[in-house]
Amino acid sequence: MKRLSTPEGLARHGFTLQGIKEWRKKEYDAGRPSGIDDFFRAHGLCVKCRGERTLVVGIRRRDADGVERAEKGPSMGLVEKYSLENPTNWLNETRKWDYLYETCHVCGGNGKYPSPEHPNLPSAD
Repeated sequence: MKRLSTPEGLARHGFTLQGIKEWRKKEYDAGRPSGIDDFFRAHGLCVKCRGERTLVVGIRRRDADGVERAEKGPSMGLVEKYSLENPTNWLNETRKWDYLYETCHVCGGNGKYPSPEHPNLPSAD
């Protein structure tokens, strides 16, 4: 599943991209784990959805007849399959698309772990 981290999603939990960069540099300089997943764990955010509360599980699109369709699967593969990134389709209102989301099953859709102090938080895989 595609994992997205947006500034809006991080801001929802009180973080900025600059703040994350500073935290990671400080941890790296101190010789501690400093990856982005380490940041999420250290701050009690869900690693699976990256604090976004939802996961991308596919795409929603309108076909040539304007009928809305939803399909689960690797989103970039589906985008390529239906040529959704083709610039000639951008001007055609019937070919608009978006990601298909589902609530994160790990955090229950709140973007945080129930117990941030838990030492064995699951990985994002």
